[in-house]
Amino acid sequence: TQYCRSETIREAKRQELGIPSDAFVLISAGELNANKNNSIIISAMEKLQNKNLHYILCGVGDKQAQLQTQAQNAGLQENVHFLGYRNDIKELFATADCFVLPSLREGLSRSIMEAMASGLPCIVSKIRGNVDLVVDNEGGFLCEVTDVSDYAEKLATLASDKALREKMGRNNLLNIQKFRTEAVIDELSKIYKAEFNA
Repeated sequence: TQYCRSETIREAKRQELGIPSDAFVLISAGELNANKNNSIIISAMEKLQNKNLHYILCGVGDKQAQLQTQAQNAGLQENVHFLGYRNDIKELFATADCFVLPSLREGLSRSIMEAMASGLPCIVSKIRGNVDLVVDNEGGFLCEVTDVSDYAEKLATLASDKALREKMGRNNLLNIQKFRTEAVIDELSKIYKAEFNA
């Protein structure tokens, strides 16, 4: 599904969440567990000291209290938003400027696919699964899994360059097409035909 990037939704959601309309907003969706490695994004934000940077986390998990404490200790309690389980992910993606997924391990991430289909640039860890979806420097950036400086640098690059964000978002909209159900079925039928005609 290609999601809506409507200014109206963006403004209304930001107002609802208490996020300034000119803020640079990151979003993650998924369980708040050790594997998702969300703490590295908070560390990167602390390193950047950019009060205009906001981070939305959608999901629940056993690391939530720890992440909240980390954000508080970094003086970022106003900038890191823990939204819990949500049913309005499409609208929240429309509110954001960039999707982040710094996981230690992933399969083919559905949340990255949804972010790409929403026209968002993605900053993700350079691991199996993620590298199959996000083209480095084209649809976003692939970062070394535990390198805070790498994440901070990539966040700063996107935060300061709206044209680059839009270009990467458009690239993702194009690249995600090959994962559409019709495209996958088409590909599978070619494989089966080749097998049976061999």
